Amino acid sequence: MKQHIIVCSNNPALVDAAARVLDPHRPRLTVCESGLEVLGAVEVVDADLLILDMQTPGLNGLLLIAAVRELAPTLPIVAVSTTPQEDARAVSQKGVSYATLLLGGSGGPQAMAASLAQIGEIRGIGLASGAGSR
Repeated sequence: MKQHIIVCSNNPALVDAAARVLDPHRPRLTVCESGLEVLGAVEVVDADLLILDMQTPGLNGLLLIAAVRELAPTLPIVAVSTTPQEDARAVSQKGVSYATLLLGGSGGPQAMAASLAQIGEIRGIGLASGAGSR
């Protein structure tokens, strides 16, 4: 059965990076552009992973994590940001992987993809660096 992954971001570079690291078997990908869309998707989609951009509009990232935990307590969440966040510790304390992914510089989406793949390895989520393209 194919994995189903929800990506919550209105940042095209982050969505592209997420698509690059996903299983080469092309899992189903649901892209949400707001926190409210994520809550709707979590209710109807049997997802295997949520990649959450902390700057996505709609709901505060910490509140969104709490709401997702209520709806889908076992859903793994990887919270990412393109800017350093003061709430990184609070996110980590909720049992959520967190990373700052830099958009600029030499790597761009490829560096972001490598960071996401590393998080996946650490958490045992099964993301593969460089797999797929968008």
